[in-house]
Amino acid sequence: VMSQYWDSTCGGGLWWSTAKASKNAIENELYLELSAALHNTLSGDTTFLGRAEQEWTWFAGTGLINSSNLVNDGLNSSCANNGNPTYTYNQGVILAGLSQLSTATGNTSLLTTASNIATAATSHLVSNGILVDPCEPNGCASDGYSFKGIFVRDLGEFARSTGTSAYNAFLSRQAAS
Repeated sequence: VMSQYWDSTCGGGLWWSTAKASKNAIENELYLELSAALHNTLSGDTTFLGRAEQEWTWFAGTGLINSSNLVNDGLNSSCANNGNPTYTYNQGVILAGLSQLSTATGNTSLLTTASNIATAATSHLVSNGILVDPCEPNGCASDGYSFKGIFVRDLGEFARSTGTSAYNAFLSRQAAS
């Protein structure tokens, strides 16, 4: 069903909702992760791999990943990075998607991109070493409390899948907080 919301507006990508008013990072990151994971699970699959590769090619070309290696929230009506916040969940889900796609393809440059995002997030989206979202403390919607959990879960998965211990101290600080 997700693939039905892919079209040529902005050169591709999924719409945020059935209203087709915006294309944002999160639905496209989830589509990448899901498509690559399904490929990795289904023997002989080519459909989901094709979707994952198409998604990543589109996502990487949108400008959603800014010059600081952080993922902004979406595209504007001109199909350019909207400059909206770099929510922590957007940094996490892309790590999981790129890890799955790297497993599917053997392309380790995807892990380099993921590492750059992880390092940027753990460096820039913190206060006193603890992860914070740009909407804190008063501007997050009720689902905002889950944003950091999504990032930490996906950072941990990225670290496990790549065998790196580079984020262990950061993850321990988050758990202790």
